[in-house]
This record gives sequence, structure tokens and C-alpha cells, in this order.
Amino acid sequence: MAESILEAVQRLADFVAAAKLQVAVIGGVAIVARVRPRTTQDIDILIAAGVDDGETLLRQAVEHGYAYDEDETREFLPGGLIRLWGPPSRELGVGLDVLFADSPFLRKVIARATLVDLGAGTLPIATAEDLLILKLEAHRLEDLDDIIAIKDGLGDMLDLAYVQEELKTLGLLDRYRLYFGSPR
Repeated sequence: MAESILEAVQRLADFVAAAKLQVAVIGGVAIVARVRPRTTQDIDILIAAGVDDGETLLRQAVEHGYAYDEDETREFLPGGLIRLWGPPSRELGVGLDVLFADSPFLRKVIARATLVDLGAGTLPIATAEDLLILKLEAHRLEDLDDIIAIKDGLGDMLDLAYVQEELKTLGLLDRYRLYFGSPR
């Protein structure tokens, strides 16, 4: 039987608590928690650790029922990514993409995340502002719906001064203008 997203959230919450990991959930699950319902096939997290901690993290993940591909890990870990999945298999388990926070902004995303009860577990979720910045930074076709949903659903509640300042620091203020017009 395939693992459900709720079971995957519970597994992740248990893993984060037991391993005492500092993380922030980003991606689809964070959009669901902060903005709107939508489908997602995996869970994405930022972790406050370095890639040199990757082997330890992998051992801890396996203890919590996750699996991974050794060849893929050798390829992606130096770039700051580990791909895991829950039972029963890669095809039927929910994926967990672990991104190492390798910049001041990504570490700030983790520090600003707040705990949200997701029904099957409580996890630190990136703020709507940080999700918007991450989506504008990635700026992939699949991110456009989330950018618009954040803008339309939370526009008046967003700390746009923070968003503008971070995007300016990242050199991405032009992307802000595409959706929000000229900064104030």
C-alpha cells in the first residue's frame, strides 16, 4: 500500500524531533499550510546543516524508515540535495527532498519558520513571504500558480518591504515587478 502524504508528514515530524533537526518545510506542503489547497507529490525541506553532515543525516533517515539511491546521492549531495522516500518503495512512497541551507537567506528562512499543525504532525513551515521569495527565485513554470496564489490570497497581509529587501539582496527585484509592480 502506498504511503499517504499525511503518513509522510507524521514520519517527517518524528524524524525532525528525534534527530533534533532545524528545518523549514518549503514547496507544496508549505503552500498548502500557508496559502491554499493543492496537490503535491513530495515534501521539500531546508535543513540547517552542511553537506559534510550528509552521511550522518542519511543514517538517521534510514533509522526512520527512509530509503535513498546511493548513486543519486553521490551525484546530488555535493550540490546540497538529498532525495529520500518513504515506504514501501520509491514509486509508492512519498518523496522527501532535503536541501542544505547554504546561504544567509536560506538560513533566515529556517529561523523565521513557524510551527504549524498539519493534522498528522507539527512542523516548522516557511513564512508566506519566504515562500514567495523562494518561488520568485526558482521562477519555474510550475511556480507561477503559487506566486499568483500567494499574491492574490495574502497580498494585503504580506510584509512586502521584507520581500523587496530580500529580493534586492538576491538581485531579483525585477521578478517582483512582474507580479507586484514597482516597489514602494
